[in-house]
Amino acid sequence: MKSDPQAPADLLALLRQQLLLAQVRIMELEDTRDELAPRLAETAALLAAAQSLAEKKIDEAGHLEKVRAALQAQCDHLRHVQHETNEALNAARSENAGQASRLTALLSEVENLQTLTRQLAEAERGHLARHAELTTALAETTQVAAGRAARIQQLDVERHALKTSRSWRWTAWLRSIERLFK
Repeated sequence: MKSDPQAPADLLALLRQQLLLAQVRIMELEDTRDELAPRLAETAALLAAAQSLAEKKIDEAGHLEKVRAALQAQCDHLRHVQHETNEALNAARSENAGQASRLTALLSEVENLQTLTRQLAEAERGHLARHAELTTALAETTQVAAGRAARIQQLDVERHALKTSRSWRWTAWLRSIERLFK
């Protein structure tokens, strides 16, 4: 078989043509890539925001579940407290019925105490009058004693001033002679 000199030239032209088409296709793909890159970045940002929001909502759902469980526990507790309160109320009502008879007995005792209180008030008035007289007498005596104590204090001050004076000290020898002759 003989090689055809035309064949390699056709192949070369075909190869060049395909190379040019491939380069055109590469340029078209690069243009598409350049157009799609901002969209891809935008989509990635949206996906990240969606992921963050989903995580936040999951956390909120967990928190809400905890709050619901706490509220359910409080509700159960309040039902228990209401039950206990109702039982205590019924017990208090039955006890209140028994207290009515005791109240009647206490009312009669109160009447007796009121009589005794009136008698005590009359006695107290007499004692208060006597107390007022004694208080007045005590005040007068205290006033007289205070006046006398003030006078004694004044005389002590005067005596001390006299005995510490220069003339008292200089005339001490005259007083000692006077005591000898008495």
